[in-house]
Amino acid sequence: MEKKEDRRITMTKRMLKETLIEILKEKDIYRVTIRELCNRADLNRTTFYKYYGSQFELLADMENDFLNFLSGAVKNNAGDAVKIITAACEYLESNLELARLLINNNVDPAFPQKVASLEIIKETILTNLDDHRSETEFEYLYNYMTYGAYRVICLWLNKENREEPRQIAEILANTILN
Repeated sequence: MEKKEDRRITMTKRMLKETLIEILKEKDIYRVTIRELCNRADLNRTTFYKYYGSQFELLADMENDFLNFLSGAVKNNAGDAVKIITAACEYLESNLELARLLINNNVDPAFPQKVASLEIIKETILTNLDDHRSETEFEYLYNYMTYGAYRVICLWLNKENREEPRQIAEILANTILN
């Protein structure tokens, strides 16, 4: 059984993540210093290094939060594309500043590949496609579907008057499945 993280640790990590988001709106991850991050978060550098080795590890933890959520949404709603996409869009909308930084490739240009390489997504799409496709055809179709959906979600996230998560999920699911 997984041990639940202490509340103080959770709060400290959340403060660091929120502070990093604020800094990333101003500058590139490569120009972020641990000193600046800790000063803005009003934390000791020793505290930072207790949990993370660098600003890149902190960013990776933030990305993993989303990837883990997405994997769970796929697992919990297997076979229902609308529910999966709705859950992902609701998560992104509730974490809008981070979502925009990640999805727009402002922080980690490899992030779309990290999403597309989630094995559970590949398995789910594979089980919902005709099994008469060749491996090559599936690979092209998979990339078309995942990167296309990724770009649509990027456009959706950047709109001021966005559709509801369920609406964009239905549009995407209908496009992907038809």
